[in-house]
Amino acid sequence: MVKISIIMPLFNAETYLEETLHSILAQTLQEFEIICINDASTDDTTDILHRFQKLDNRIRIINNTKRLGAAVSRNLGMHEAKGIYFAFLDGDDIFDKEMLELSYHEIVKHDADVVMFEYIHVSSEWIYEKKTVQRSRLFAEKYCREPFSIQDLDPIEFMNWSSSPCNKLFKKTFLVSKKLEFQTLSSANDTYFVTMALLLASKLIMLNDRRVMLYARDHNVSTRISYDRDPMCIYWAMKRLGDELIQRGLFDRFFQYFYCITFYNLRNAILKTKKSEGAKQFYEFLRKEGIDNFVRLSKECFQKTDIYIQKGMEKYKTLEFDSGWYRDEEILKLYLCKNGKRLLSFFQLCKSNNQQVIVWGVGKNGRILLDFLKTHNIWFVEVVDKDEKKQGTRINGYMIMKPDACLKREEVILATSLAIFSEVARASNGKDCKVIEIGEILEMP
Repeated sequence: MVKISIIMPLFNAETYLEETLHSILAQTLQEFEIICINDASTDDTTDILHRFQKLDNRIRIINNTKRLGAAVSRNLGMHEAKGIYFAFLDGDDIFDKEMLELSYHEIVKHDADVVMFEYIHVSSEWIYEKKTVQRSRLFAEKYCREPFSIQDLDPIEFMNWSSSPCNKLFKKTFLVSKKLEFQTLSSANDTYFVTMALLLASKLIMLNDRRVMLYARDHNVSTRISYDRDPMCIYWAMKRLGDELIQRGLFDRFFQYFYCITFYNLRNAILKTKKSEGAKQFYEFLRKEGIDNFVRLSKECFQKTDIYIQKGMEKYKTLEFDSGWYRDEEILKLYLCKNGKRLLSFFQLCKSNNQQVIVWGVGKNGRILLDFLKTHNIWFVEVVDKDEKKQGTRINGYMIMKPDACLKREEVILATSLAIFSEVARASNGKDCKVIEIGEILEMP
């Protein structure tokens, strides 16, 4: 029985393909097939595939006579697949040997539509270094214990999930019944497919394992085909998503999620565009017609969506590209808007207990937090950062101090991210202070 069909679109993948295939063949779950869609490669990809196929008949090869792209190739693979579940993998990544087994066990156990697991982008030199990720207590409780649907979550929580298909296992009957296929675009061709799948799934679950299961290689190097992405592809992906929700009669149910994910995807597309001129052109398109097209999907729904998202979308119409407002639109800002009163209560409690609050970390989250505190006239804090270049400089009126100077008395340390929380916990080991992460206060999973 073929439990899992592994679908791999391949174009000129000779450099790492052997490594990747060995990584798949070494999986602890062995009841799979590998459908390799050779997208008219001009290098040694074809020879490598035939050599491996002679050694293992679970490898099936589809040869495109002309280059069709990853989306069409994946769709061809789905139509040919015999497995009960689908995994979409790339030809240059490395996988934990238990990735398929653990995912399969979880999806069967819960009869889920989609199982997700951890993945990271790494450079080739570190691709075999085993890693784990940090998760908050709330993250594990909400996403890893029992199946959930997107409608069980706040729209902003949608941003916890990658739009990549590679870190997910999908039930075939679910994809077929929902008529989901990849969108033909030069980049972001998986955004519509994955986002719609997450919206429509009745049962989602995250693998309750902090180990990284998939190591995606060199995704930010200039030699990758997808390096210089056209931001318009994100626009067309989100436009397709909105149009499809309208056509399926589902927009009223999912509009909060749609506008939230659209806002952040558009913002991220601007930031990820390598050339400033290309980012500016995309911004001007959104200003002149793109944002209006999203609003016109349902003006009534747009007016009912989260006020923060509404105002964010409207900034494209009122603020210039050179203002750079979009650079500071981190998810923390939305949580401060929604749950900021919890943070203010935390500071007031510390003040009433005569406890000094130390804000640790002045990256993007730290700057956003300090702006929020300044707006609400909260000044009884000290600010520290381990970066020696930042120490001694000022931010929002605060002198940035060395960590050692702030660990000598009973105090409360507020870490501005999960990564910094671990850093602080190590530095404060044995010291008489309390360490808390901002996400815990704001209920950020």
